[in-house]
Amino acid sequence: MSNKIRTLLVDDEPLALDYLEGLLTTDADVSVVGRCKNGKEALKVLRDGMIDLVFMDVQMPVMSGLEVIAEIQAESMPMVVFATAYDEFACPAFELNAVDYLLKPIDPQRLTMALQRCRERFVSRVLMAEKNAVVGALNQLRSGNGWLDWSAESQSQAKLPIKDGGQTYLVALADIDWIDAAGDYMCVHANGRTHILRSTMKELEQRLTDQFVRIHRSTIVNLAKIQSVESLPKSESALHLEGGARLKVSRKYRDAIKSFIDSH
Repeated sequence: MSNKIRTLLVDDEPLALDYLEGLLTTDADVSVVGRCKNGKEALKVLRDGMIDLVFMDVQMPVMSGLEVIAEIQAESMPMVVFATAYDEFACPAFELNAVDYLLKPIDPQRLTMALQRCRERFVSRVLMAEKNAVVGALNQLRSGNGWLDWSAESQSQAKLPIKDGGQTYLVALADIDWIDAAGDYMCVHANGRTHILRSTMKELEQRLTDQFVRIHRSTIVNLAKIQSVESLPKSESALHLEGGARLKVSRKYRDAIKSFIDSH
């Protein structure tokens, strides 16, 4: 593997950090780039840094590992392996799309299995990023030089392929109401159904047309589905869609909706 997996370790017990780092130093694909002793520290690093993988203790004072990951559910979501002495947190961990769940004291062979799962996911992310770079370049050519058909009519007929078991659904972009993020997965809401797509927010944005706008760090909306806009305190707002959904617009993305309203 050409790129090392940039890894963050989070645990309120220094000895546990030392033990885990010692195990990971024997793996040529892993680079431990940081250590945090609590959830608050981890949240800052995960928001500010480029982390591929985090080993996260579950039970920590002030902010648990589960709370940290729930807070950072977004396009920058790293791979997560939870580590704890208690197995009752397994279900909540996997609901947050954890790659794996290790019980303390961590068994080296069990850690090897978890790292293999991380490698497989890491490789798929790298390949997807390379593919999206090509797609992005094509999109620039489409919009800039006009040698490919990128008309409004073409966009309205575009479809998003979503695999579900042995089937692949071709969901028309025009039918999509809104999309929200859940870790490495996107929940695509269209025609009263919710389709699960394995992708990050940034990857998906590159595959959508300009009819879709980001209104929150974890939400994209189809502008054609907006029925009304509700003003909220603190310069925020809420969108009411045709199907009855109500979506909050954060202050960071309010300009996009303001531009949409001003143009109508």
